[in-house]
Amino acid sequence: MEARSAVEVSTKSEVARVAKKLHADGFAILSTDDVSALLSMAHTDALARAELLESWNDLPTDEFLADGGKYRFRRHASLRLNYNVTPRWIDEPYRPHWQPKAYNKLHGGVFRTFAEVKPSTASNPLYRTVVTQFGAVFREATEPPPASWFVESHQFRIDARSGEGRPTPEGAHRDGVDYVLLLMLGRRDIEGAVTTIYDNDGKLLSEFMLHEPWTAMLLDDNRVVHATTPFKASGPNPERDTLVVTYRQNGFLQP
Repeated sequence: MEARSAVEVSTKSEVARVAKKLHADGFAILSTDDVSALLSMAHTDALARAELLESWNDLPTDEFLADGGKYRFRRHASLRLNYNVTPRWIDEPYRPHWQPKAYNKLHGGVFRTFAEVKPSTASNPLYRTVVTQFGAVFREATEPPPASWFVESHQFRIDARSGEGRPTPEGAHRDGVDYVLLLMLGRRDIEGAVTTIYDNDGKLLSEFMLHEPWTAMLLDDNRVVHATTPFKASGPNPERDTLVVTYRQNGFLQP
């Protein structure tokens, strides 16, 4: 019990530290050590971690790519985090993903119905910890803290076997939410995929490449825009696996 309390205190401290960085700069880049501390991964079931990563091997093709490509695979889900003392997770019935063209010039203005995140993934304890802990960071960075987050979760695999892989074919963009988490889960046999972050006036704030599994990018979507360059294969399994989770106070995006 004492050890558990120590872990909880350490995690709360890490939530506050990351939230302070995010509030100050509008974005935060987290190392594997940062993410491990935030998620208390030393105490995570190894089986849950393995099963979560394995779920990226069963993502259907994204059929909505306006450039005609077949390089992106994904699943999608919506949920709410309601706060009283502790967050309450509420799964939403499946709803199509929608963004206005103001935020996504390439794919905005249409409902996109993707394969749903599998129940086994949605119930995975590490997946749920990721969504709730980063929700805690974003809530800590917001004044006043919201009573709820409306959350959309996207499992992505970008593949360069048949040509160029494009993480952001729409170019530099906002997502139309309050906060964005991009969690890197795997990068294999690729060259490229450089991420850039700009302020709303177009000033470059940061340029970097997420290499290692369990590194992360956090964005205040009202203050910055972001993009990632295309990549090419450098080996037999050219893949980039990410979990993108968005958080919005005032309901899900809709027309």
